[in-house]
Amino acid sequence: MKKFISRIMFCAMALFAFAACSDPEAEKLEKVVGEWHYSGTESGVELDVYLALSSDYTFELYQKIGEGPHYLYKGKFDYDGEVLSGTYNDYTPWAHDYKVSRSGNSMTLTSTTATYSVTYTRKSIPEEVKTHYMPVTKAEAAAQPVL
Repeated sequence: MKKFISRIMFCAMALFAFAACSDPEAEKLEKVVGEWHYSGTESGVELDVYLALSSDYTFELYQKIGEGPHYLYKGKFDYDGEVLSGTYNDYTPWAHDYKVSRSGNSMTLTSTTATYSVTYTRKSIPEEVKTHYMPVTKAEAAAQPVL
């Protein structure tokens, strides 16, 4: 009988320990955190975009429009488990908030207010992009279409 009670107590403690380790916030962020890549053409202009979303709710966006270098934008994002939104370091909000859907290594961001969506693929940002970029704020590049 003592062994039986001891086993039940051990199982209860183990179950409690696993439940205490579960972090709903981390599980929610798992869907979007990471490095992502988009390459395509919009309005006849070639785009090459890398997006890094970090677990501390910061982002880095490396964007190349047509020829030239990638431009680096930084800021903070929010994700409630369904909608992704963000603000650049100069407090300018993203052009859209996005509903997130995931399938394997693809993440599709669909604007909550316009008929616009873009699909990113999970891909590490190349070192060349991380070391050869032009830092800008959203306000300095208002004419460029970014998130």
